[in-house]
Amino acid sequence: MRIGWPKNLMRLPRIVAAQRLQTWLLVMAFVSIGATGFLVLDLLRNLRSVVINEAHGAVGSSAAELLQAGKNWEQRHGKQWPEWEKSDEELKLISFDILRSYNDVEGGYLWNDRVVGHSFPPYAEPGSALRQPPLEHGEVLAALAESRQSGGVAQRVVQDGKDIVLVAVLAAWDSPLAAWGLRRIFNFSDTSELNRRILLVGLMVFALLAIGIVLKLSFSLQKGFAILDTGLEKLRTDLNYRIPDQDHELRSVVRAINAMAEGRQKLESALRREDRLRVMGRAVAGIAHEIRNPLNSIRLTIRVLERRMRGQEEAAQSIAPIIEEIDRLDTLLKGLLALRPDEPANLRRQPLRPIIDRTLALVNPHAYENGVSIQVQGPLELEAVVDSDYLQQSLMNLLLNAIDASGREGKVDVSLQSVNSHVDILIEDSGPGLTTQQQERVFEAFYTTKPGGTGLGLAVTKTLLDSIGAGIECANGRKGARFRIVLPIRKSK
Repeated sequence: MRIGWPKNLMRLPRIVAAQRLQTWLLVMAFVSIGATGFLVLDLLRNLRSVVINEAHGAVGSSAAELLQAGKNWEQRHGKQWPEWEKSDEELKLISFDILRSYNDVEGGYLWNDRVVGHSFPPYAEPGSALRQPPLEHGEVLAALAESRQSGGVAQRVVQDGKDIVLVAVLAAWDSPLAAWGLRRIFNFSDTSELNRRILLVGLMVFALLAIGIVLKLSFSLQKGFAILDTGLEKLRTDLNYRIPDQDHELRSVVRAINAMAEGRQKLESALRREDRLRVMGRAVAGIAHEIRNPLNSIRLTIRVLERRMRGQEEAAQSIAPIIEEIDRLDTLLKGLLALRPDEPANLRRQPLRPIIDRTLALVNPHAYENGVSIQVQGPLELEAVVDSDYLQQSLMNLLLNAIDASGREGKVDVSLQSVNSHVDILIEDSGPGLTTQQQERVFEAFYTTKPGGTGLGLAVTKTLLDSIGAGIECANGRKGARFRIVLPIRKSK
């Protein structure tokens, strides 16, 4: 009989497909954030250069335009400047009109080393009196010297605390007139701005790490799903296969599937055993019944022959082995008849000690011949709901096996104990014990570990105990094998 897997496990390929789609989406997100982070880092790295270059272009253009306008003004006056105050006012209007098109740029003119026509359109009205700080004035004069030497626009950059000051000066080659432009970028090196940039980079690095961890988990799940898919395919055909318990997130699922596989294997083994016993019981019980009738006739005939030849010692010695073999065959046939599934049990609550004593009386001769001692321990007044014949036959099969397993000078312990709503009978020998495989198959029909054994004793025992609502378990005890019979105290409703 074959037991199918739950239908939910058949949906695993859909889960795998969805997981793969999520993985690729995460990969795309990882690449996108990585590219964005690279661009942001590159932008931050080049931000200073970009800002300075833009400012340089603005102040340089403003100086060139101012100088051209200044030369035109100078030509109108025929190089005869009006008085100083009036010249300053006129040049302020010219510089103010030009610098309005330059954002955050202030400027004016130099007559030799003296500032004239200074204006700052975004922050001062035309004609306002403006003062140039010493640092700015020094940089303007230094740029003026460079411009007169080079003949072109001279530019300078200086850090003033948290600000950056950019200066451009262009001197006229044929006049003491020069034009200058200046821009101050406030808080360009402010630590709060730097911290914001670092925070931005840190957040992007954290996002990359988070996605990286998720990707690692996703790939691990992919690997786990692949193992599960392969394992489920093998489990459909090989009941002994177990999915490897690897170190991944699906460990609990793998263990659950392996536990289901073990339970399925045990259940199928039990069902196969029941099927074999059922078929065997019907076939063998019928044959045994037909054989037992003529066997009884043969036994009666031999007994009559034995009485007639009484007094003839040689004849008696020849007849005794025949009778023993007939009795052995009869015992074997009784065991086969016990496999009949329709045989009713006579259940009633009764003391267990008399049944054990009768069984010991039957097996003691065999124990004596093998030098094996049998000890019984436990309360004498224990009772259980049993069929005395079935329990006696079961105990006799277990004790005979225990005696044979104990070997010469061995020991068999029989103990009784009351546990909750049932009584346990423990039979433990001093033999070598049973392997795991033997423990799993010991109750199968025709499975035996003894040379010349039929493999029916424990199968019959299991069938008899099942028919009276009792159970039996097999394990290794302190010395050898230990069998535990569980008997109910009350009848089941």
